[in-house]
Amino acid sequence: MTSIRVVTDSSSDIPQEIAAKYLIEIVPMYVGYDGNLLKDLIEIKPEEVYAALANEKKVSTSSPSTGDYLLIFKKLIEQEKVDKIYCITLSSQLSGAYNAANIAKDALPPGTVKIIDSKTSTMCLGLIALQAAEAIRKNYTFSEIENLIDELIKKNKFIAVLENLEYVFKGGRTMFLGKFISKAIRFMPILNIGRDGKVKLRKFVKNKENAIKEIYKQTIEAAKLNNQNLISIFYGSDISPAKELESLIRQNNEISISDIIITPITTVISAHTGPGIWGVAVSPKLV
Repeated sequence: MTSIRVVTDSSSDIPQEIAAKYLIEIVPMYVGYDGNLLKDLIEIKPEEVYAALANEKKVSTSSPSTGDYLLIFKKLIEQEKVDKIYCITLSSQLSGAYNAANIAKDALPPGTVKIIDSKTSTMCLGLIALQAAEAIRKNYTFSEIENLIDELIKKNKFIAVLENLEYVFKGGRTMFLGKFISKAIRFMPILNIGRDGKVKLRKFVKNKENAIKEIYKQTIEAAKLNNQNLISIFYGSDISPAKELESLIRQNNEISISDIIITPITTVISAHTGPGIWGVAVSPKLV
């Protein structure tokens, strides 16, 4: 019987217990500060990053190295006798993970590892990996798994808000705001990730109440396009907006929900956003 596994990176936000259940290998990204380069969620937690940012420390991030990917690939192939690996990475427009994984793949027998650019982030990436792993459990063929992943990449929806742009400005990642910088100082941006894998500014709202309304509206619009939905709600330091969104979404009788996963964002994402982030990932339930 053919053995197939899914590999992704820690920006996927998949809770550890769910990753373990579905045998998904998580390659940690890195967070650097005070001269140290630390593995996301293994050697450093989001709370530590928030404290570092509050103390005006410069925090950087980097993707897994080629060696990190190669180590995981070889472990699966040589020790666990895996025949095929699907490695689904953070958007290549947001990280070097895709390129690093491809270089690692080339050191292995042709056809053993397939690298896939998710063109997204956080639990949008996580939900792709989870459904791919579920398809493996249900004995989907290689072509069926690949078609599934491709469809999910096209149909997933990422919606997020940043409560405070201070850390985005400090990190120099404001290109997507462009000519709207003056508005960004006064209002809260609602962000999406486009089909090209880049962060897009959708609109500005005045306050948290309006942000929750807008995210809820976009969530329902996206979910209506699917017969069944997997939804994840992610958050920074404050779970209360996530809980409020969950309540609103569950009460809506216009959409069908298979499951809602609430999860904090990982360290590597929080390093760029700071603690004031929350949002929703909407994925069609296809498995």
